[in-house]
Amino acid sequence: MLSDISDYKNWIDIVPIDEGMSGEKKFHITRNNGVELILRVSGIERYKRHCKSARFAQYVHEKLGLNMNLPIEVAACCGDTLVYTLYTWVDGVDADTKICNLHTPEQAKYGETAGALLRKIHTIGAPKDILPWEEYYGKRLDELIGLYRYSVNGSFEGDAQAIAFIEENRSLLAGRPQTALHGDFRSGNLVVTRGGELGIIDFGRWCWGDPYMDFQCIGRSCSAPFARGQINGYFEGNIPHDFFSLMAYYTAADCIRRVCSAHKCGGEAYAAALKAAEKTVREYDGFTAHVPAWY
Repeated sequence: MLSDISDYKNWIDIVPIDEGMSGEKKFHITRNNGVELILRVSGIERYKRHCKSARFAQYVHEKLGLNMNLPIEVAACCGDTLVYTLYTWVDGVDADTKICNLHTPEQAKYGETAGALLRKIHTIGAPKDILPWEEYYGKRLDELIGLYRYSVNGSFEGDAQAIAFIEENRSLLAGRPQTALHGDFRSGNLVVTRGGELGIIDFGRWCWGDPYMDFQCIGRSCSAPFARGQINGYFEGNIPHDFFSLMAYYTAADCIRRVCSAHKCGGEAYAAALKAAEKTVREYDGFTAHVPAWY
């Protein structure tokens, strides 16, 4: 599948990375000179998305100088049936493993650092000619809820409460600002370098949107102290009055999205997504509370 990639002849190790539900294949590559890379492979229909993601990553790095995966090459392979992007590898230990073995204050400190990094990403404003957030995200919600109700045909305890919360609070979306988003910002997409700094990986779900949407998966980070620290670090202790309501809103939508994505995979991935969604509903007390129990 990969042998017609121009750099393939230099590879001595190709290790699949079996994470995520995007349908994209990821590999940890080691060249014969010891240099490590990450390879992302999709169907050729995602060629434009790969190009946009690569340009976005380069743009963010040039603007902010973050320690992150940088694109090397985007091209077609496998007889033009697939598209791949080669990225630099961010050296370090995955944050989930590293941070969970630390004491609570250290976990919180890493969370604060992560929050500050996320705030930097959000300093990049969205183009002025994109749709207002209420209109754009409202259409996405219509599609998502329709997919869940009529195609997934699955349910988790509290799904009706999550959907009702989404439908009844669409007014929260009005007038929201839009910035660059990582799209999947959590401890699982961070690494801790040898010097103890944080590096950011996997901008594959980047988009323009409400900066608070980048908190939609914070509950899936490695620990509650880290998650609390991220919020506190992002706002430097001065949390706006509407933040938790919007975080709850995007978290409810993310539960539905992840269940829909996992449904395509089936099996253990689907069961895990249902279990995670039910846990989130409990943390928000059926979305009658806007501040999660872990905060």
